[in-house]
Amino acid sequence: MSKSIQDNNRLYNILSPLVQFGTRCHYQSFDVHGLENLPTDGAYIIAPCHQQALMEPLAVLNFAPKPPVFLARADIFENPTIRAILTFLKILPVYRIRDGQSNLSKNNDVFDRSRDVLLDGYPLCLMAEGRHNNRHHLLPMGKGMFRIAGETQQKLGDHPLYIVPTGIDFDEYERPYSNLVVNIGKPIPVQPFMKDFCDNEPVALNEMRTALSTALSPLMHDIRDEEHYDEIFTLCNVLNSMVRRSEGKKNTAWNRFRVRQEISLKLDRRSAEKDSKFDTLMSETGAFRQQCQRLRLRETLVHDHWSLLSTALAFLFVAAAVAAIVFEPLVRYVFLFFLLCYPMSVLPTHLLVRKLIADSQFRSSVNFGIRFLLSIVYTIVISIVIACCGGMWMKNIADLGAWWGLVAVAVAHFGALVTGPLTNGLKAILSNVRYWWLRLVKGKKMKALGDQYKRLADLF
Repeated sequence: MSKSIQDNNRLYNILSPLVQFGTRCHYQSFDVHGLENLPTDGAYIIAPCHQQALMEPLAVLNFAPKPPVFLARADIFENPTIRAILTFLKILPVYRIRDGQSNLSKNNDVFDRSRDVLLDGYPLCLMAEGRHNNRHHLLPMGKGMFRIAGETQQKLGDHPLYIVPTGIDFDEYERPYSNLVVNIGKPIPVQPFMKDFCDNEPVALNEMRTALSTALSPLMHDIRDEEHYDEIFTLCNVLNSMVRRSEGKKNTAWNRFRVRQEISLKLDRRSAEKDSKFDTLMSETGAFRQQCQRLRLRETLVHDHWSLLSTALAFLFVAAAVAAIVFEPLVRYVFLFFLLCYPMSVLPTHLLVRKLIADSQFRSSVNFGIRFLLSIVYTIVISIVIACCGGMWMKNIADLGAWWGLVAVAVAHFGALVTGPLTNGLKAILSNVRYWWLRLVKGKKMKALGDQYKRLADLF
């Protein structure tokens, strides 16, 4: 008898913690809220929004109490090797009409296996929208998830089944070491829909779809006004610090996410109400964005920049660190040993991915995959090399011999943890230096940009 996809797998259990660790290191912060909403009295389907190819499933892997089984589009399973890898990762294919009418019947077996996952007490994860979307906007949902839910609940009888709406927000889609927020909502019980499911299945599927859509939208950053999406998203970031300070909220990933929601809801409402100042605000925002692009200046820096003194001190600190590496042998040795053990910190893989991958929604996932695999292979190789050679060329530091291999592994893990904060800190210093440089050499344009920001704040 062949093993089920949800069955225990020792190799999977070994690799899963490494993948989870790598996922958390891929972000500056990984903030999960609502874990108490995961049901403990029944089976459940996790239903996240979908804006990145692989990153939402990796986020789910980090908070699910049991290894979840995922469903993904069938076209990525065409290569036999990739199919074997995806199956090992507990991912099942789902066939869509674009995969050919003849393939749709294969979903019957997939749905049967999905029901078995839930009946065995393991979480099933289906992306709520069925396709990814590179905007902070909830797309219409398909019906496959709800058909699985209804048929599984029939088999479960009085034992409850839930659908758990899960908002996942990335403040940056492509930039490495951005912030990720997971917002788990109240579970939706499937039992109340079962009478309609038995009497009129299409009606019940639509009812479940509406219930999930209504529950999921408030858990994510859902900009409803598609016509003015770019302008509203800009204001969600540009006015974020001003609104946070007025409400006395600390500068955390969660608070920035909540304020983005607040700003977009207010603007969506003003758009729907045909507010007389709304069109002016959108026009001013468009002009503000264009001017920032001309100056190659990050929009949020216009208001949320460091003081000149803080910028100068931070720049001097970096200069002193560089000088210490160049002129102090011990500091240079420690720095080079760090880079030897974990060179990922200086490899701009995201730039290579940007050139090779046309679909922006796949770039972060591909970048993560490259860095994760390189990190694993490189750490194994370099730790063996250092273990073999450490006793010969590291005696001046400490006579650890082969134990230097374990030191290399420890440094690699430490490097993975600190690279994100260090990289973002250095970028912040350079960005603020550039801001004050522009203030010096293009004072009139920067003053005009500051005046534009004030008009946006007044119109908001």
